Amino acid sequence: MEKQNNICYELGINIDENSKDLLASLLDDLGVDNFVLGSVDCDEDSAHFIDGVKQEFYDKYVKNSPVIIYSEDQHYLQSLQKSLEYLFPKANIPLNNETFYIKPIADQNWKESWKSSFKPILIGSKIAILPPWEDPAVFKQEHKIIIDPGMAFGTGQHETTRLCLELMLDLDMPKKVLDVGTGSGILAIAASQLGAQCVLANDIDPDCIRIAMENVLNNNVPYIQFTYDSIENIYDKDFDLAIANIQSKPLKMIIPAICDHISDSGKILLSGILVSEMEEFKVYLQDKHLNIENIKVMGDWCAFICNKN
Repeated sequence: MEKQNNICYELGINIDENSKDLLASLLDDLGVDNFVLGSVDCDEDSAHFIDGVKQEFYDKYVKNSPVIIYSEDQHYLQSLQKSLEYLFPKANIPLNNETFYIKPIADQNWKESWKSSFKPILIGSKIAILPPWEDPAVFKQEHKIIIDPGMAFGTGQHETTRLCLELMLDLDMPKKVLDVGTGSGILAIAASQLGAQCVLANDIDPDCIRIAMENVLNNNVPYIQFTYDSIENIYDKDFDLAIANIQSKPLKMIIPAICDHISDSGKILLSGILVSEMEEFKVYLQDKHLNIENIKVMGDWCAFICNKN
């Protein structure tokens, strides 16, 4: 079927709740950064608000709901489905005849409809991550970060990002921060809002740098600079805090370079590590002469705060 005007296609992926973090990692590897929980092809008129959340809508359409990816290109979704069908057994994600479906969403306003699936992300009483259509004044959190989900890359929905933000709140934010693999710039923005006086956001992907710069401008935060280069080529060597939210394999490869760029009293925040890899990662950090100060776990993921021995 050819792509038609005003028609969007929906790829639904039915998996258990425990497998959704693994799916998010697979989608990230495949370059898919935007997905939602629950279809927009549903009726939420009767939903009730409980503590600012449409609880009935959440229970019916979000909890235990499929992971949804939208595209106007049906062939792209078919190709993506084939890739996931190949990868699921390798990731030990159950696969059956009802795991996937593709259907058209014949709604001329679908590009607006999917917004209902993106809920604000609240990190305690301190940080609210909001899409641009939400009114920041409604939220009581001290810091508001505006991130457009349609811009791709990190939107704060993934547990690895939330782990970083929670650990950042546990710290007295130092003056000089390095954000390695900045993506959307969400962690660099948070560091600036939490009090850092100098933030260097680094990435090797020019699209990430472009989007991060747009997000920084949209959030009107100062003190953030950008570098499009490998971390080894960064001149400054005296950062008080380095943050890296990257998958564990490439993360291990750059940890020695990260250590070279923090001061003797500096700290390193590392995320993107599966809980199943945690013990192995502890040994790796100790071999690199890093002292583990704190470990935080959320779902299938964990994050570390370390310092130099």
